[in-house]
Amino acid sequence: MLRIGVIGAGNRGKDVYANFILKNSDEAEIVAVAEPNPIKRDQMIKAHGILPEYVFNSWEDFLEKDKFCDAVILATGDDMHFEPMELAMKKGYDILLEKPMSNRVEECIDIVKMAEKYGVKVMVCHVLRYTPFFSKLKELIDSGIIGEVVDIQHNENIGNFHFAHSFVRGNWRNSNETSPLILQKSCHDLDILSWLLNGNPCKKIASFGNLKYFRKENAPEGSADRCLECKYIDSCIYSPKKIYYNNIGAWPTLVA
Repeated sequence: MLRIGVIGAGNRGKDVYANFILKNSDEAEIVAVAEPNPIKRDQMIKAHGILPEYVFNSWEDFLEKDKFCDAVILATGDDMHFEPMELAMKKGYDILLEKPMSNRVEECIDIVKMAEKYGVKVMVCHVLRYTPFFSKLKELIDSGIIGEVVDIQHNENIGNFHFAHSFVRGNWRNSNETSPLILQKSCHDLDILSWLLNGNPCKKIASFGNLKYFRKENAPEGSADRCLECKYIDSCIYSPKKIYYNNIGAWPTLVA
């Protein structure tokens, strides 16, 4: 039975990975949590029966202790991965790391070097590899049954409600503060393309995008500065009243 600690009980740490472990409790168990948000921290405590001595308000408090479990799930913000990663590896923890590894290329390189130095396993949460669709596609490509792959067109279609929440008003609304969309969201796509082709380098790649729609000049005439005060609150497809009120207790209301 693997004993696992969760650092950062956001929607991924708590609602994806910890819940998966809870449903497969014969293989692993969550024994510790480090989370500054008291609501999410308490939810983890109740769901997993975590003992008080293994409840922490920060990753610093968690990693101040000597190693007491087998592995950690690191699901902090994009710009908060490196420091806890470094300390966790020094203490000998195997790590499941939320994507992206870091929003700084030099930190990504250092993470790989440190994993080799300290002899620990670091696995990045590129979950598309484990879906039935992409697993089958990988099988077909590797078998050669469809011939040699010479071109791939891959689209990342983001639902309007997802985009409005995550990349306009949510955690990743400012790429300078967290990560740009092509890294935060599309690192899944970059990984799956590399995996499908066994890491073979491509000869040419093209990607296009810019801030086109969510600009002040595209705001409806007479709209307000704040959504809940706007006369379009019931008709706008990006209305928080539609996105959040109708999804209490589900995504995206579970996301900080």
